Amino acid sequence: MGDLFESFLRVAMLVLIVGPLTAWIARRAARERKEATDSLEHFTVRMPAAPRVILAACAVLFELIMLAVYVWQGLSLGIWDHALVWFGHAMALAGMGIWALVSLPRLDVDGEHIAIRTALGRRKRATFSQITRATLHTQMMSVVLYAGDCGGERKLATVNLEGTCATNLLARLAQEGIEVADAVQAPMTKARLCWAAIKPLTLVFVGMAVVFSLVIAFMALFTDEGAGLLVIIPFLFILIGGLLPLIMLSMPIRGAYEITLQERELGFSFAQEMAEHGATGTEFEDDDWFVSISNARIVAFRRDYIKRLSAVEGTESGDRCVVTAKNGKRHKVYAAGSTLEDLRTWYRRGPRQRSMADRAVDALETLV
Repeated sequence: MGDLFESFLRVAMLVLIVGPLTAWIARRAARERKEATDSLEHFTVRMPAAPRVILAACAVLFELIMLAVYVWQGLSLGIWDHALVWFGHAMALAGMGIWALVSLPRLDVDGEHIAIRTALGRRKRATFSQITRATLHTQMMSVVLYAGDCGGERKLATVNLEGTCATNLLARLAQEGIEVADAVQAPMTKARLCWAAIKPLTLVFVGMAVVFSLVIAFMALFTDEGAGLLVIIPFLFILIGGLLPLIMLSMPIRGAYEITLQERELGFSFAQEMAEHGATGTEFEDDDWFVSISNARIVAFRRDYIKRLSAVEGTESGDRCVVTAKNGKRHKVYAAGSTLEDLRTWYRRGPRQRSMADRAVDALETLV
């Protein structure tokens, strides 16, 4: 009965607290980006306030909860478990560390001048005339700026697309005539699309394993359990950093399988077709092909395979549309609603000419 009640509490916390809180953070961050200045002369790119406040609040909350449990247990049961206090310290330090990594990065534009603060607090200064190029990685939600001088080209800054005024920066780069290229230049294949789809999630899971490992190491250092806790760390990396990404791989593999079905039906090689079309990176549109990655899923169809497309509909598993092939097979395609609408637009009206700024906006729309 106790296990059943515990399971119920976990599900209730996920449904009633974690889910709505995550949705609120996404909506609030989108609202901050929308309400930010449109100026291209004076603006600041940094993480919206909502996630920064929540991270700081969670760090403090962990400390207070563990302290409250420690005092209650000591006063009511006479058991002063110091491990609770150290666990609260560890979780608070981990939370504040994540808060610092999210809050410290900042890019300020004041006319021609750029002031940069990295995640480690290092400060840099540059001008737009020093920037030689920039690359956009829509899956990693980042823009990398490169500067050149007599010593050669160097990486100047990595800017998070989820930050306020990130699109202002892309527009300013275009205004200055600075090239913004796709960060992924490798030839497009099914394997590379699968990796690009789960790479952000893999890095998140590995980061989680690192944070939990640091918490365990902290507990091992300051509590009686000692080195025995360190045995858990390898299993954390195997489970969180290895097994979970493999499970998530099922999402893009479905899209890769749909490409394989098209190869069999129409008699072509996807890798060869993409090479002939000069397709690189993770997105491609022309008269024959629509290829995109959205919400860790691959959406890729050849025009002569499609008979009709249904309207986009919302389901419990996310937005989807149904692609009916000319052989009668129906594919239920799940992705962000904006990506599915782009697929329908491509099928009805043909390919679109999109700038890197347009791709960045599309990537941001998938977050809301």
